[in-house]
Amino acid sequence: MEVGLVYNSFAHVSMLPEEKELRDTGLAIGKHLERLGHTIRYFDMDNPEDIKALCHSNITIAFDTCERVHRDARGESYAAALLEYLGIYHTRTSAFHIALGINKVRIKMILKSQGIATPCFQVFIDEEDALHSDLHFPLFVKGVASENSIGIDERSLVINLWQLKEKVSNILTTLHQPALVEEFIEGREFAVAILPGKVNRTLPILEMEFDELPPEQRYLDYAAKWVVHSDRYRKTKSVHPQHLSNEEKKTITDTALRSFKILGLDSYARVDMRMKEDTVYVLEINQNPSIGENGSGYVRTAMDSGLDYTAIIDALLQNAMLGAS
Repeated sequence: MEVGLVYNSFAHVSMLPEEKELRDTGLAIGKHLERLGHTIRYFDMDNPEDIKALCHSNITIAFDTCERVHRDARGESYAAALLEYLGIYHTRTSAFHIALGINKVRIKMILKSQGIATPCFQVFIDEEDALHSDLHFPLFVKGVASENSIGIDERSLVINLWQLKEKVSNILTTLHQPALVEEFIEGREFAVAILPGKVNRTLPILEMEFDELPPEQRYLDYAAKWVVHSDRYRKTKSVHPQHLSNEEKKTITDTALRSFKILGLDSYARVDMRMKEDTVYVLEINQNPSIGENGSGYVRTAMDSGLDYTAIIDALLQNAMLGAS
């Protein structure tokens, strides 16, 4: 079968770590699709001629790994929308759901309306905005629409008004978007990946371990995810959790799957949560977690459930083909 591979080359730019992974992921997926016997046509969304070629192609299905257009994260939904306009089935969730998920506040409000616990929050459009009386330090500050942990650093966890104003100002001026200020949940952090199909299923739970870091640094920031030579990266580990009761495991996986269903998602995703006492709080839902061939948590948990990388890619393609059948 002929399959379009929609990706970012980031040609002619000095790539950031997450951009290099995005490019490498697209190319790796192309190789594994070929191993499955498919004929691959590559469409680089950083190349206007490739976009034009996609519009004139006769492909019916695409593996969509595009996350940028002109380095703009909104391009993720633009690429999916173009594929849908052209009548091409693709491996991502719908353009509508991608656009919905870009705004973390909308996601939190939808989940909260359906009884899913999520940290209390406030949106700041100015560093001088007054802090709501129901929010108490410590607080966590990030961009309303940031991704890949961009904007999250050692100053994101704040314990007083001065630190809050400083970090809010940093988000406003560097990311050019409102700041999302949340209650910081001091508890164990988990990630649950979801493999889509006729029956969506959760993959084995991962726990983020921060034991080697001081208490004020026990969260995932940009360095912990992407700066491989940093102290944060080396001291942040993802492990299969110990000392979880069967009831706790069920609560975590049920929360992940229910959140996935509430949002109407139909492709691969990861739900990030923290558990404090008996409550599981959803921090974020990543509708496009890394599926890089080497090192990504999604792929690791899928492999732990018995799939090799080629089988993972095939499962995601087969899920996309469900819409065409």
